[in-house]
Amino acid sequence: MRPLLFFILLTLIASSVFGQDNGDKNKTVGFNCYRTGHPTKTVEEVTDLLLKNNYKAISDLLKNGHGGEKFLATISLEKLAALGQYQLSDDEKRLISKIKTSGRKVSVCDGCTYVDKVSLKQMFSDENFLGANWWIEKILNADKQ
Repeated sequence: MRPLLFFILLTLIASSVFGQDNGDKNKTVGFNCYRTGHPTKTVEEVTDLLLKNNYKAISDLLKNGHGGEKFLATISLEKLAALGQYQLSDDEKRLISKIKTSGRKVSVCDGCTYVDKVSLKQMFSDENFLGANWWIEKILNADKQ
């Protein structure tokens, strides 16, 4: 009985420690991840660009960024355009349209245990994927203070 209990306990500990290793953490999108509940590196970097009003660098992510950056850049620029704070070019509109229908996979996380790889198309099919709307609203309101 003790070996079985030990095995179960060891399995639970290992899954807790290694549970979120389902992709490159530097390219993962998540607003409340891991045991600390912090945003991922990708989210922090795009947040920094928004707070610095570096919209050119965000626009460049539409072309040159990895999947997570493309997701966040699309959300950011569309929200800024909706607020009248940014004018989307025809090229940006075309890129955004392609991004929203892309099958490219992105590593995502939420909380302590949810980790997955989903397509950009799937991410955009959910109006508030992982709380993305909450994130952009929070960042843009922080910029006004």
